[in-house]
Amino acid sequence: MDDVTWDSADDIAAGDALTVGHLLTVLLDRYAAGVLDVPLPKEDVRASGRSGHLAAIGDAAWARADERREGEGIQSMSVLCELLLRETVAGRVSAGLDAAPRARQQTEPSEEAAGVVTPSLLHSAA
Repeated sequence: MDDVTWDSADDIAAGDALTVGHLLTVLLDRYAAGVLDVPLPKEDVRASGRSGHLAAIGDAAWARADERREGEGIQSMSVLCELLLRETVAGRVSAGLDAAPRARQQTEPSEEAAGVVTPSLLHSAA
């Protein structure tokens, strides 16, 4: 992958409190779902200034994106990941965390907050 693209994507991900792996998982998932497209490269993306980079990416997102990638004739998953990160770095794609308001805002201290153990707090950590 192009080192400049990777480093820029890493900075963007860190700004959203994400890793590049999480960023790529979200991008691949959205790509697989057809929510976003990538422009097919006109140049050989294997030019100089490239290094191998490792990222933990969700298996399901990877597999679904791989199916679509093959159908679109994109050379490899590495190329697809680079294209998605290029779009992110260029500001054409965003994959930040979505936030939603809580269903119930607490106005008074609850028993849980006061340290009283209730059945709602008794969950297995296994």
